[in-house]
Amino acid sequence: MGIYNGVFTMWDEQTGTTWSHLDGVAIEGPLGGDQLALLPLVTTTWASWRAEYPDTTVLEINTEHQNQYRENLRIGADGLRGRFVDSIEQIDERLPLNELVIGVIAGDEARAFPISGSGGSAPMQATVGGVPVVILEDGDGQATLAYHRALSDSRVLDFERRDGALYDTETGTLWSATGLGLEGELTGVQLAFVTSFFTEWYGWAAFYPGTTIYGAI
Repeated sequence: MGIYNGVFTMWDEQTGTTWSHLDGVAIEGPLGGDQLALLPLVTTTWASWRAEYPDTTVLEINTEHQNQYRENLRIGADGLRGRFVDSIEQIDERLPLNELVIGVIAGDEARAFPISGSGGSAPMQATVGGVPVVILEDGDGQATLAYHRALSDSRVLDFERRDGALYDTETGTLWSATGLGLEGELTGVQLAFVTSFFTEWYGWAAFYPGTTIYGAI
């Protein structure tokens, strides 16, 4: 593992190619320029996850590799140190460095959605790069990831929070934090994942220096 302009990198044992942690792009090496398939990875609390997926399994942490684990600072904790600071070519001070954001890539635009804006009467929703997106939330009001608000029949959904749950105002369907229709007209419909990441501002801004910020004037 290493650091490239404020972003963790890793390399594969088979080819020695260096990969970006953030977007799965090969930075250098035999596979330089290749892109790993992106899958939605929700950051949430154990309680919210269990409520939505009561039969979930848990990855074993007591393994033969235990001696390779180490305690890290909690994501979003204040302060950057050592190689992190030295690796960032330009500090973007529009937000606090460790502000947690959902970074969204759509069309030709990158936009950061500060997580501090989640948990209100409606989730954060906007048009990014021509794509209507919503930042869905878990049962605790924690922002998760971005999903496409447009349906195959061209309807564009707007979302609101009622009694701690997310509904769209077009059909009244209840939605999960992972974009699945749970109750109502659109039960069973899966909203399309929009490339997005739960990350800290300093890394997102370093990787996408032209990023806009949701809610900024």
